[in-house]
Amino acid sequence: MNNKVICLAIDIINADKPPASLAFMAGACELAKVDYHCISVNNLLLDFYSTQEFNHIYSQIKLSNFDKISELLDPITKNILDQIEKINSNLVLVSLFSYMQVDVAKTILKSIKQKFPSTEIITGGPGVQSLAKDNITNGKQLLDQGLVDFYCLGEGDQVLVEFLQGNKSLLGLNYPGVPESWAPQISNLDLYYTMPSYSNISTYNYKNLEAKTKPVYSISTSRGCVRSCSFCDVAKLWPNFRYRSGNHVAQEILKHHLEVGAVNFTIVDSLINGNLKSFKEFNRGMIELKNKIPTLKDFSYNGMFIVRDSKSHSAELFKIMKDAGCESLAIGVETGSDRLRYEMNKKFTNADLDYHLEQCEKVGIRNAFLTFVGYPTETDEDFAQSLHMLERYQKYLVNDTIIGINHSGTFSLLPDTPVYDERESMNIVLHNDIENIKLSWTNKNNPTLTVRRRIERDLLFRRKAAELRYPIPYSNRYLDYIKHINKDFNPVSD
Repeated sequence: MNNKVICLAIDIINADKPPASLAFMAGACELAKVDYHCISVNNLLLDFYSTQEFNHIYSQIKLSNFDKISELLDPITKNILDQIEKINSNLVLVSLFSYMQVDVAKTILKSIKQKFPSTEIITGGPGVQSLAKDNITNGKQLLDQGLVDFYCLGEGDQVLVEFLQGNKSLLGLNYPGVPESWAPQISNLDLYYTMPSYSNISTYNYKNLEAKTKPVYSISTSRGCVRSCSFCDVAKLWPNFRYRSGNHVAQEILKHHLEVGAVNFTIVDSLINGNLKSFKEFNRGMIELKNKIPTLKDFSYNGMFIVRDSKSHSAELFKIMKDAGCESLAIGVETGSDRLRYEMNKKFTNADLDYHLEQCEKVGIRNAFLTFVGYPTETDEDFAQSLHMLERYQKYLVNDTIIGINHSGTFSLLPDTPVYDERESMNIVLHNDIENIKLSWTNKNNPTLTVRRRIERDLLFRRKAAELRYPIPYSNRYLDYIKHINKDFNPVSD
């Protein structure tokens, strides 16, 4: 029997909130009634290194330059091994946040297997489900290399709990000798959702961008998306949009509040207003809880939000959101061009965005724009409209309705997205290794949009935003990433 299960999150991402993946594994352990111990690689990195060093490690991993920082992982790996030995665990649950963490995972998992050969390892998460270079899942590759004993594909809520209880005959649970399978998508999230737990997760290293005195915790209210944006792979991961009832979500927030004093939350869904009925129920439920429980008076939430027209989003909706505790929204604006936005299947116009910002200004909800440049069909005129957008909405920056821009840089052509699947019909040609930064492509129908031109537009957009005083979080880390491109990446398209 395990003295304790190790829950290990390999999560080299933004260090602004405790990892949701770790809370999910902890929740599964509690449902299965097994003791557990939580470890976050992110947290360990922040223990050992400065913010500047952390950002450097992040950028090198994003560039697939793991070999350049592999030695920096040595003290992290040693710490993990020491913790496994100390609590005498023979089962490790590992979550990979994305494909970028696979090389880090291989190093850590290899060390665990060498020191504790009888320790079983099960892994899951988006990084496990993504494809390796040989066109098999990263989970299958880790299994074939002897680094894990099991891997989970698809939603792991039921799979992980039953696995911890001893059931290994489950769709989605893969191990040597069985055909690869995926767990079916959960149809009733209220019934089968694994309630996360933050009770045993360290939070001291996580500094939120809003300078709040208490940590910001993650919560999930839905899976999938009601949109099918051309650049996004969510529809492949979750073919159907599923959501929890608003009251179910409100009760989870109450649970975290009572257990760890949580009052600040980020809703980590692809969107928070996919189902308006449930979303309104959630907001009204939180208004009731705030009125009943004095310690919840400072409750706040933020999340990804779809911009819709005035018929869909009434003025009353914005008011109840604010009364419930909505503090800020991240909206996928992407570009200033209506034409380009419709090609992306975003389905809203600049006029709809005008209305959205007007309503947010009235009630005091702040917004962060999500943007990028260099979509395959982006023209000089489209890009000019994106620059003009910054000028057009600067008045909302001045009055704090816009708090900044989460600018992801240049468009990345990701597998399992509609634009990737339709690349041949769009006349998009791939060059070099598609795993290298996702930049090496050209569009024969738009031949002047080279890698160099896309990077130039990216830097011009950032410069314009800086001139107009738009904050862009993590810019230093991104520039550390960008400055390596000319040196380490020579695109065929240029």
